[in-house]
Amino acid sequence: MEESDSGVKYLIGRSAGKSAVIAAFVATHVATMAGLWFGGVRLPQFNFNMLNGWLVLGLTADPVQTFVIGGIIHYTSGIIWGVVFALIVHPALGRFIKPLAALTPTNNYIKGVLWGLVLWVISSAFWMPLLIDPLFGGGVVGPLIYGVNLGLLFSPTPAATRGSWRAASGVGVR
Repeated sequence: MEESDSGVKYLIGRSAGKSAVIAAFVATHVATMAGLWFGGVRLPQFNFNMLNGWLVLGLTADPVQTFVIGGIIHYTSGIIWGVVFALIVHPALGRFIKPLAALTPTNNYIKGVLWGLVLWVISSAFWMPLLIDPLFGGGVVGPLIYGVNLGLLFSPTPAATRGSWRAASGVGVR
């Protein structure tokens, strides 16, 4: 963990912004890869890059161009939503939901999952109808994988807490 000048330690990076961008990129990548690998375990495959490419270029565009353009859009939006989470949503959840105010890994995880659920609702309303069955059909998985990884990676803790992640979370501490 790296400590910033603000009295907060980040798992990645020295500032909320840098930590948010890196955590959002990794969370987007993990969710993207999981969606592509679902077909290997007999789940519906979610190719977010192709979906975004089809939305912009149409169904008849070159598949390689569709995948690349869609990937750029998908990763850019994943990073933007991650920065929104880190700079606006994460602190706001701590203010409005008092049990989530403490900067602990568990609370960060819960905040990430909540944000993943919000993104699932947003994407279900606008984009996911092109991919999912009438009754969810597994569409919640991609945004939840994103939210879980974002919450785990964007993990600020008070700088006064010296020591390991376990000590900061209270896990195994007596």
